Amino acid sequence: MYQKLTSVLALVRLTPFDVQTEQGRSNERYRKAIFSILANVLSRAFGVVLTLLSVSLTLPYLGVERFGIWMTVASFAGLLTFLDLGVGNALTNHVANRAAKDDPALLRQTITGGLGFLAVIGACIGLALWSFAAYLPWGSILKVDQPGLLAEARLAAMFFAILFGITVFTSGIQNVFVGLQRAYIGHTVSGLCSLLACLVLWFATADQQGIAVLLTIMMGAPMLAGFILLAVLTIQGQFTFRGIAGWVVFESKNLYGAGGLFFLLQTGTMVGWGMDSLLISSTLGVAQVAVFSIVQRLFQLVIQPLSILNAPLWGAYADAHSRNDRAFIKKTLTRSLVSTFIFTLFVAIIIFIFHSWLIEKWSISNIVAPITFVATYALWSVIHSFGNAFAIFLNGAGIIRQQVISVILFVILAFPMKIIMIRYFDLFGIMLATVVAYLVSHVFTYYFLYFEDIKKNLQ
Repeated sequence: MYQKLTSVLALVRLTPFDVQTEQGRSNERYRKAIFSILANVLSRAFGVVLTLLSVSLTLPYLGVERFGIWMTVASFAGLLTFLDLGVGNALTNHVANRAAKDDPALLRQTITGGLGFLAVIGACIGLALWSFAAYLPWGSILKVDQPGLLAEARLAAMFFAILFGITVFTSGIQNVFVGLQRAYIGHTVSGLCSLLACLVLWFATADQQGIAVLLTIMMGAPMLAGFILLAVLTIQGQFTFRGIAGWVVFESKNLYGAGGLFFLLQTGTMVGWGMDSLLISSTLGVAQVAVFSIVQRLFQLVIQPLSILNAPLWGAYADAHSRNDRAFIKKTLTRSLVSTFIFTLFVAIIIFIFHSWLIEKWSISNIVAPITFVATYALWSVIHSFGNAFAIFLNGAGIIRQQVISVILFVILAFPMKIIMIRYFDLFGIMLATVVAYLVSHVFTYYFLYFEDIKKNLQ
């Protein structure tokens, strides 16, 4: 144990390792990953504080229905991530591959063209969503007891459309830093912006601002971080506006082709996971969305810490895959999966034991969650975290087509199961359908269909 701790601490240094040797490149990947993890801890800590405040400060004056509308509209951010056509995720691997060639001019072209392409996509998406939100029949989508709330829901959705279009671009900037294995810079900036958002949220809730303002604050923090990071890239000569139009055209061809599989993967994820809040609001009512959202956010305490540890490994896996360093990939993946399972299982059990007290204190006695629903979500948090750690490896190794097949199978199983089971078992039914469909689809796909494809990246 002492030797392991010593070896880890030896990697924590400001001076880069010599990347001319295989061991030096391995150590440098771990060094950057450790810095990214530490910065991500800071970022997520402020993010968790912002999430906690978004409930405790707003639920008392918004009420359960208005809070449920806010959570429903906010959930669209996860629901619509596929609309970037997979370009954002493709950019991570593309940047990592170009960075491995040690050609600054080529890397600048890749980053500039890729981000320019995302800016075009974001502008189109924002305009389309705004038009859609303005004319959508919200009365048939949201089940509310107060019809007057529908106008506020429409306004919030229109604000969301504009913010989401900008987020498509700024999220791509974060992806660039992941590909450069400098995610620690992005996380540090994001954390500071979340801290600023906490302060702004406090003033906004003191003035009892509406849902549209609250959405702007919550989504504005990562947007601001993205623009600050863009300035960093510009100062360092890795992004330029000069010749951007030509590079957008050139890089869009590469990214659109590579992003196609990510697009399918994100679309399947949206259908399989992202529509839960919308399904609940239209079937059980927006008040139940509030219950779902509280439990979902509570178990982020299980999911997010391991996401913090595993997310920086995407860039490391991609770099190792580009250099055919399979020993690094195998060792890192094994450590990641084992630590993820042990930690999430322990924390999920603790949260389940104390969930009633935690929810009561957090929601100020406004929310009561069924124990069967909480238990199933605790199980899902463990499965989700383990699967996410494995997916980080698959993304970095470029194993995307196989993920698409597994997600398609998941959707085929999960979507009809959710529609049926939510009517009979309420919130418990939707989570039980998720767990069963995920286990069946992913175990079948990776073990019986694509085991050899995965194995060859590890030996």
